[in-house]
Amino acid sequence: MKKQVDYSKLRGFNYTLPISMNDMDFWLHYDHDIVARDMSYAQRLQLNSARIFLSYNMYAKDPELFLANIKDFVHTAWQYGVSTNPIIFMGFRFDPNEKFSMELDEYGFRPISSSLDDPSQWHYGEEYCDALIDAIGDEEGLLFWDIANEPGYTDNFVTWYDEEPKYVQDFKIRPSEERMKVLKERQEKTWNIVRHFLKYVKSKDPDHDIGVGNIFTWETEPSGTIDLVDVIIFHDYSSTWKRLDDVLTYTEELSRKYNKPIVDNEMCCLCRANPYDMAIELHNEHKCGWYLFELMIGTDMWTRVHGVVYPDGTVRDPSIVAAIMGFYRNRTETAIRPDVDQEDYCSRALILGERVNRAVRRNNRHDHTTDVAEVLEVAEFAARLLEGGELVPMAYPPTARINAMRKRTDVDVQEALDLMTELLNTLKSACHVDHAADLMHDSRV
Repeated sequence: MKKQVDYSKLRGFNYTLPISMNDMDFWLHYDHDIVARDMSYAQRLQLNSARIFLSYNMYAKDPELFLANIKDFVHTAWQYGVSTNPIIFMGFRFDPNEKFSMELDEYGFRPISSSLDDPSQWHYGEEYCDALIDAIGDEEGLLFWDIANEPGYTDNFVTWYDEEPKYVQDFKIRPSEERMKVLKERQEKTWNIVRHFLKYVKSKDPDHDIGVGNIFTWETEPSGTIDLVDVIIFHDYSSTWKRLDDVLTYTEELSRKYNKPIVDNEMCCLCRANPYDMAIELHNEHKCGWYLFELMIGTDMWTRVHGVVYPDGTVRDPSIVAAIMGFYRNRTETAIRPDVDQEDYCSRALILGERVNRAVRRNNRHDHTTDVAEVLEVAEFAARLLEGGELVPMAYPPTARINAMRKRTDVDVQEALDLMTELLNTLKSACHVDHAADLMHDSRV
């Protein structure tokens, strides 16, 4: 029976196992308990689908183990209400004897995979698809197939389409006419194999939708895949509200033109000026289903710019969690700036700072074993006011610095005083407090 999917309701995430993405054997290092833990986080966040990265190369090394782990993942995720969108191919290299080379040819490209040039090798990919469909095709948690991840970047050539907006083309160096010709030929070889496997997978599993994880939405028509897919899939990391809105509007027009649903199954990147809350809000506004990149803050190369949840269940940024839940930061003129000195607590912190500074420096204080603890207590007092009022950057919160110092056994009191003074000065400047001394004898303080 054909699986029915409301793509507008997808609130998904990309998921990679907690080892380096550079280790392409990560499905052979599968850990059921870690997956169960991570899926429980997804459930708490009310996320409902996981996009996972598979490849022929991983399968070929140990087919039985690979398939068993994939099956366990799909089954485990579904126990937490999370469906699975598997990516079948990450590149097309079916020849086990072919050695991948980093050397560039005369046009500045790495050598193209022999599998793209030689259709006689494609039967390896077909056998892999058969095995994958046999393993998980009947799993209730299987949602739809993503035939290939960003095939426009397969074998390290850069896509170029005249339909791209100028602000995207501005990021690229326009190839020479001769190099552009080679580029288009390489692109067509890739799309030829993609079209083949779209037809093949559909013939083997007509019950699940198929799509292609395009790196750009404007690849959809030039690639010649639009008539073969059930769902228009694209990735987007646009840097401003207008640019992202333009992409989503363009993709909505494609949806209406071809009467096919749309889903963005890669978005959100801090180093591309594509913050989670902006991307989530706009996709929801356009009623476009989405997959964050990615759920976990792990150990791969993207850990500093992607991910929502740490392994211990803490989060990078609560505004991401709020956006997932449908609550967005007020960025209008109605936003009210917090006043954390409304009850003179900033003044109180400054007074406490003066008192502890004098106390730990006194010659008649014979026991200095609590000096550092007392100083850090005042530092935390100031830090909580600063963080609560969002008066300091939260990429590395002041309380994290304080907690790190508390764990050390070699902290000198002067080091603690330096941190306390820094935080108090920041508080004084942010709250325009310059009358703490006048309150020293105020009974309210």
